[in-house]
Amino acid sequence: MTLPLAPEDEARANLYGLLAQLFYAPPEGELLRLLARGDAVVAEAAASALAEAWQALAQSASGARPDAVREEYELLFVGTGRAEITLYTGAYTLQGVLDNPLVQLRDFLLAHGLARRHAVHEPEDHIAALCEVMRHLIVRSDAAAQREFFQGYLAQAGPVLCDAISNHPKAGFYRHAARLARTFFELEHAAIEME
Repeated sequence: MTLPLAPEDEARANLYGLLAQLFYAPPEGELLRLLARGDAVVAEAAASALAEAWQALAQSASGARPDAVREEYELLFVGTGRAEITLYTGAYTLQGVLDNPLVQLRDFLLAHGLARRHAVHEPEDHIAALCEVMRHLIVRSDAAAQREFFQGYLAQAGPVLCDAISNHPKAGFYRHAARLARTFFELEHAAIEME
């Protein structure tokens, strides 16, 4: 029997799930409409950095056209040949000669009963996959695994990736998605440090 999640953990899991969706593929019209109406998040902390980032994303979504967001996604993250910005966090991780973050990530996933689907051929260090793993670990209420995973795979690379997106001159909607992600990652890092 699984115990229900605390409201804070449910909110964390939902936010990781949203970030996974936003960075896996460009949002369709329905998700953009839901984001535009998303002013109910963090109501009791309306002046917080997370609430401000959420409001900026909601405002950006309210004026966004799905085809324009799709074009932005493809320009920034897909491209022809080499993408302007890679969503694979291994590119933002300091590594030594003998370190291979992808091998370590695969070992972590295997140890926790998680594996890539056979039909998926992308490496596991895609930011959307990492956010989805965090969502899964929160739902499983595995605090130790959450801490280990976040510190090992998101704490360093996540903010650097978000900065790369935010600083790109052609980022519009995704500048706001990156700001929300970075702010959330900073809060997660602070919470882990306090434990």
